[in-house]
Amino acid sequence: MVVTGMNGTCYKGGFIVRENFQMCDVKNRKILDMLPNQPPQVTFSCNRTTENCDFQFWINQTESFYCHLNGCSFDQEITDDKNTTIYKCDTIKCECVIGEMLCGKDGSIDLSEWLVEEIKGPADFKCKNTNECRFSEPAMNELILSVFGDENIMLDCDSGECLHYTEVPGFERPRKPKNTAYIILSVLVVFILVAGIFAVIHSLSQDRRSQDSYGEIVLDDETAKLMANHTPATLLFRNVGYFVGEKEILSSIHGVVKPGQVMAILGGSGAGKTSFLDILARKNKAGIVSGDIYVNGRAVRDEEFKSVVGYVDQEDHLLPTLTVYETILYSALLRLPAEMTIDAKKYRVIETMKELGIIDIRDSKIGDTGTRSISGGEKRRVSIACELVTSPSILFLDEPTSGLDAYNAYNVVESLVTLARDYRRTVICTIHQPRSNIFALFDQLLLLGNGHMIYSGEASRCQSYFESIGHKCPPGFNIADYLVDLTMYAARQHDDTNENQDSNSNGNVSIPGARPQLPTRNSIHEIQDSQLYTPRTSEDNVGSFELNNRRPRENNLPRENSTHDINMGEIGDNMSDHLRMLVESYRRSPIAAGVTSEIDLAINSNEQDELVLTSVQESLILSSHRRASWATQFQILSDRTFKNLYRNPMLMLTHYCISIFLALLCGALFFKVTNDIAGFQNRMGILFFMCALLGFGCLSSLNVFAAERIIFVKERANGYYAPITYFTSKVLFDIIPLRVVPPILMSIIIYHMVGLVPGLSEFFKFLLVLVLFNLTAASICLCIGIIFKEVGVASLLSSLVMLFSMLFGGLLLNKESIPGYLAWLKNLSFFNYAFEAMLVNEVKYLQLTEEKYGLQIDVPGATILSTFGFDASAYWSDVTKLALLFMSFIMLSFACLQLFVKELR
Repeated sequence: MVVTGMNGTCYKGGFIVRENFQMCDVKNRKILDMLPNQPPQVTFSCNRTTENCDFQFWINQTESFYCHLNGCSFDQEITDDKNTTIYKCDTIKCECVIGEMLCGKDGSIDLSEWLVEEIKGPADFKCKNTNECRFSEPAMNELILSVFGDENIMLDCDSGECLHYTEVPGFERPRKPKNTAYIILSVLVVFILVAGIFAVIHSLSQDRRSQDSYGEIVLDDETAKLMANHTPATLLFRNVGYFVGEKEILSSIHGVVKPGQVMAILGGSGAGKTSFLDILARKNKAGIVSGDIYVNGRAVRDEEFKSVVGYVDQEDHLLPTLTVYETILYSALLRLPAEMTIDAKKYRVIETMKELGIIDIRDSKIGDTGTRSISGGEKRRVSIACELVTSPSILFLDEPTSGLDAYNAYNVVESLVTLARDYRRTVICTIHQPRSNIFALFDQLLLLGNGHMIYSGEASRCQSYFESIGHKCPPGFNIADYLVDLTMYAARQHDDTNENQDSNSNGNVSIPGARPQLPTRNSIHEIQDSQLYTPRTSEDNVGSFELNNRRPRENNLPRENSTHDINMGEIGDNMSDHLRMLVESYRRSPIAAGVTSEIDLAINSNEQDELVLTSVQESLILSSHRRASWATQFQILSDRTFKNLYRNPMLMLTHYCISIFLALLCGALFFKVTNDIAGFQNRMGILFFMCALLGFGCLSSLNVFAAERIIFVKERANGYYAPITYFTSKVLFDIIPLRVVPPILMSIIIYHMVGLVPGLSEFFKFLLVLVLFNLTAASICLCIGIIFKEVGVASLLSSLVMLFSMLFGGLLLNKESIPGYLAWLKNLSFFNYAFEAMLVNEVKYLQLTEEKYGLQIDVPGATILSTFGFDASAYWSDVTKLALLFMSFIMLSFACLQLFVKELR
């Protein structure tokens, strides 16, 4: 019997291994003739351990006599044409079965005494080619020769011995194929692949001038059409208020900005300038907004409004790896009309760079903190250029001159005025203490103090207005500085009533003198030059300028007296007396009455027009153009993402180098695993380690979106693209280089070095699981990174998710031992699916061996799989579940991006 009870086989080679049994037919002719119809037979068995044999003689299936042989040796002679088995025994002792044939049965001879006294040995048993056998013993041979004429007993034997198949003589376990060549080849392939990738990256990342031609593009007046073919937009707003909780941020603000005009929103820090600009631009605000905003006298839908406006934020959020030209070009490609040619869009980019004075740095990279980059002022102009390039009907700018020197600040504002005047655009910007030559460029002024409107009207009339209410700008003082100081004094008086300050607090005095005339640029505000500075005489030569004597407004609206009842909201109690006086003075002024009348007239006029407008005409309040399609957006964003990737290759380089280094290290540690229990442990170890390595490596997916979150929020709010196109391009260029290539590199090296199950199909099944696992882990990290803005929180949660999934992966905790009420948790573990699938692929048909009981016991791989709680038939179901998890988290990531990652100011 086989000790293990398994994998037994009947060995018929004739040579004894443990205990051999042979059934033989006697072939001596004379003996057969003497016993007709009573076939004589012999059974012969030997035991190698006890070194003895048993010989039994049978007639007609009845035992006649038997012999016991001791001191036996067993040998085998092997030649080219035959194999001879030789058993030799030193002694033999025989006895008869009394009353049987040859032993006293009636009619037969009795050999009882002869067998006992004559048969002494030695004896031998020889077989040629397993079945041609002879049994010899001197006394027995003499009897047979004298009676039957043969030299010994001739036999035709069939031998058999129940053995474990590994005990069969000549058996050798199949040796693992030598895969040294595969190992060398796989390592070479990996290094060639990586070298090729980085050679391409190095070539692409070399700083060089843009291949585009600057300034020599022949166009069919496309850029001119862009600038001219639009509906001029008059922006009107009245009673605009803003609350955050119980706090009033803005109160009852109104005003008008016409095409061709530039409005400056002026005020000190905390006056509410940016909040009001955001409300006008229809940004998502955290508080409650009240009031009315009209375009050309009508309420306009947000989608239509945002398609024809531009917004330049106070902060510069730009991709550091792009050049100045590329940054502006991508804005143009995404937002300019789809029917414009590429050359026309490039030409428009060049024009914009020239207008803002950044054409000389077109090939300079934006740069980032700690790296070489353009200056802060240059970044400011690039941000403005990204909006200016689209030539919007209405352009909003938050502190456009922030970080610029006086010369460049003037150039920026003059570019905005040129855009407004020459192409009938409407420009609104916040500004903090502009120089007097810049202030003179503004057409409209909105002055805020602590969230209240102190002035809203023509900028050229503000100085005479404040003189009329007793706040005359001192000689030689910048009027803009004076107005800011005036509002700040009012706010400070409210904050500290015990502080006695003169209303004319010191400001930043501008150096007097005329604005310098630039040799290459003509002034566009010659009329306003005379008002840049107040007179510098000691005499007060500017008399009281009564409001009623001012020049009439351009639209000749009826001027009403100061008692005109204007519905501009109630003045709250939470302001100082000085601020209250400023607000009330303006509300009672004819300027306020004129602005309000102008708003009412525009709205009432359009209400009459609506009676005869069709539904189609109503939708054409603003003319917008068709922007890039989703497919075009995806193509453009993919190009931008790829440039950003290969110009900052350290992340990709780190992934590849770590993958190769650890693959070689693991290959050396687990080199050519054996097919035993220890080898099974090593297989589990290497597979689990690869999953853990790739899983935690996917934490880098947190930065896929985190690094560009603020850029995405800004670009989405400004209508650059649809979120689906951005998300798809980012995911695609994260998946291919960082989530697909590293596991392939690891697999090519590790698979052959470790000596995992050979076979092309098995290798690709292994690779499929590893890549799917990496994609799933990356999608989970991406989802967490999108949901949680703080990278530290996202990193902690991602690590906990990885550890939880590892716990239920099947190695650290036996799945069969998990309590029933917690067993469902293993279904949440993507480690579980990947680890099980790779183990099934590796050991399902593997036969493991273990030395027990002096035998090499076979242990089927499927048996061990079931012991650990794995399902040997679960490969494809696990692969399907991994794929479903990957797709689910990708869709969840996009849903979170679409719903929650929005601008909220």
